[in-house]
Amino acid sequence: MANAKLTDQQAQEAADVYKECGKVARDAAIKLNLNYSTFCSRLRVARDRGFLDSIQSTGNEAKPETKVKEATVVLRPTFRIQQRKSRPEETKHVLAIGDCHDSPRLPDKKRFYAMGRYAKENKVDQIVQIGDFASIDSLNRFDGNDTVKGQEKPTFKEDMRSFQQAIRSFHRGLAGYDVPKHVTLGNHEDRIWSFTNKNPEVIELLDQILFATLDDYDWTYSPYGEFYFIGDVGFTHAPLNTMGKAYGGMYAENQIARDSLHDVVFGHTHKRVDKTYPKMGNQLLNVMNLGTSLPQGHLEEYAKHTLTGWSYGVYDIRIKDGKIDERTWIPINNLIERYGDGYAGD
Repeated sequence: MANAKLTDQQAQEAADVYKECGKVARDAAIKLNLNYSTFCSRLRVARDRGFLDSIQSTGNEAKPETKVKEATVVLRPTFRIQQRKSRPEETKHVLAIGDCHDSPRLPDKKRFYAMGRYAKENKVDQIVQIGDFASIDSLNRFDGNDTVKGQEKPTFKEDMRSFQQAIRSFHRGLAGYDVPKHVTLGNHEDRIWSFTNKNPEVIELLDQILFATLDDYDWTYSPYGEFYFIGDVGFTHAPLNTMGKAYGGMYAENQIARDSLHDVVFGHTHKRVDKTYPKMGNQLLNVMNLGTSLPQGHLEEYAKHTLTGWSYGVYDIRIKDGKIDERTWIPINNLIERYGDGYAGD
């Protein structure tokens, strides 16, 4: 077996670098220029041989071996879906983050650091990122690999390394602040399963890299199109209609409000919306679109030279008795100006 051939010097090196990197296995693997699973295997050997005995647990370190959610079907992994409560009288302070679209083409990760620091200094109860956390342009099917534009696409490895840098920057902003974090995966993350559908030989490979990155930093996640509930407020990247398609059109929020029985917070269009709809029986229903948390003025390649109306920022939302009660829009430039101090790069 490969592990039996590992020298004591290699095992000791894995243990030492793991300690130097604050016991974050993924950072240590990158420093040693090793595949993540290879590094975890070495770390297990180091522990078996006693090289980790001198490293005391802090209770907050990343686990050296990440348990990822195993796919049980060809195209979709298994997720643990949070069910809507029958009496969702929940009160929470939430940092809600729109489409981030992290990419190797956007190397400055200061906005992620600022988001984490905002969450810490304002003591939010939960963080929800609405999906399209990463663009994953390497798997963009619209530009074939045999085209000029296709040749300009990053590799999947570059996409994931950039995403890992973004997540690390976010957590450096948190500076140890312990808060639940959830991402409702978007259509750009869904590119992984679209690619796997056409290339079944990579089943359970690409998605596990994405999941391991999220698991390393204690992010939970739900699949594209599913609702994640806080009280009676449903968060999803894009609500899907009866045809399984995202609601569209200039006034998609009106259709969503018509069909929904609960408050809805979504993303996808990058256009901020905050509307309250009266319902029969002296009831109100709120529909919010979080816009995008891209750098101010940045347009993705597909949207250039078009009328976009994109909104750049994040939302501070307060949920009271299970319903949206207060919300504050924070423009992305203001967020970075106030909370970006101290960012030292990756």
